[in-house]
Amino acid sequence: MCLFFYANFAWGQATIVFVPEVQGTTLNGLFRAAIYNPTGIKSVRMNIVVSETRAGRIATIQTVPFQIGPGSNVIPSGVARSASIAIAQNTTANFIRRNQYFPQGDYEYAFNIISASSSEEVIVDQTFNHEVTPPAPLDLIEPYDQDEICEKRPLLTWQPSLPAVDGQLYQLLLVEIKDKQNAVEALNYNLPVVNQKGIPANLLVYPPNAKELVAGKKYAWQVSAYKDQTIINRSDVWSFEVNCPDTMANAPDSDLGYRDIEDLAKGNFYVANGILRFSLINSNQEQQLRYSIICISNKALLPRRLKKIQLTKGVNKIKLDFTGNAAFKDGEHYVMRVTLPDGTTRSIRFTYKAIQ
Repeated sequence: MCLFFYANFAWGQATIVFVPEVQGTTLNGLFRAAIYNPTGIKSVRMNIVVSETRAGRIATIQTVPFQIGPGSNVIPSGVARSASIAIAQNTTANFIRRNQYFPQGDYEYAFNIISASSSEEVIVDQTFNHEVTPPAPLDLIEPYDQDEICEKRPLLTWQPSLPAVDGQLYQLLLVEIKDKQNAVEALNYNLPVVNQKGIPANLLVYPPNAKELVAGKKYAWQVSAYKDQTIINRSDVWSFEVNCPDTMANAPDSDLGYRDIEDLAKGNFYVANGILRFSLINSNQEQQLRYSIICISNKALLPRRLKKIQLTKGVNKIKLDFTGNAAFKDGEHYVMRVTLPDGTTRSIRFTYKAIQ
């Protein structure tokens, strides 16, 4: 959770609005602090001192004079570029000098804004404290790297970015990989098929206004976590290929229409045209199949009254007819979790298509 820290001040004084979790991880981020000025135009200078508990003083920043008006003020980009930045000589400061971001540690950020005409006139004197912790890797989930999928409008999922930052959003970029390109090159140079910003959760249902993916082509994708204009975390670049001629939607109603559950569990979204068919092997005694289904694209849809399936010993071909069940809507995405007779679980992802 982001905390906005305010020093004790009298009513009517100027204040600094600063989010250490987002803006306190790089030197450039410090210049994204805002200055709230309740009164008229002032000509000011700003000093920032950054310290770390074990290393001591890390950096001292001094700006040239600039003006702030009534209300919220951003620090002008020209002022940030011309600021004097003195970085100390210690291990932590040397790391920041090389890598341009703050390593793990307990930091103090002291903002001091004074009148441009008199250093005795202090307009703002505020201190913020924050523990910088390295973010957990932002891992993609599905489509898996170098996977082959069937769905031309897949659901794209990834792990949430941790630690969570209040107001954090995601951006997903998906591009086609051309001949003789690797995934990273494609992402850097090719026009996006999907460039979706403002994603609040760690999944994206394929945008309806984006062109569907093309069978036989390869694609690269990456997810970034950000707040305002600041990138907080970024995933690796993964690739996948659309290549699955034998989907459940095209399978005839015969033994060939029952896909092995192990095969289904490795795939992306299959198309269930009113009916989902799969097979599994039961090496134990006869028992009832344990399974559940959730709709991941519309949480208001709650599949209930699911058919009871009795497993016999050996190969079981299972047919689940969803027609007539109001919880299954055309075009919605579902996950069925099946507990196999040996106690292991498998997840089957499918898109439901209503029979016309």
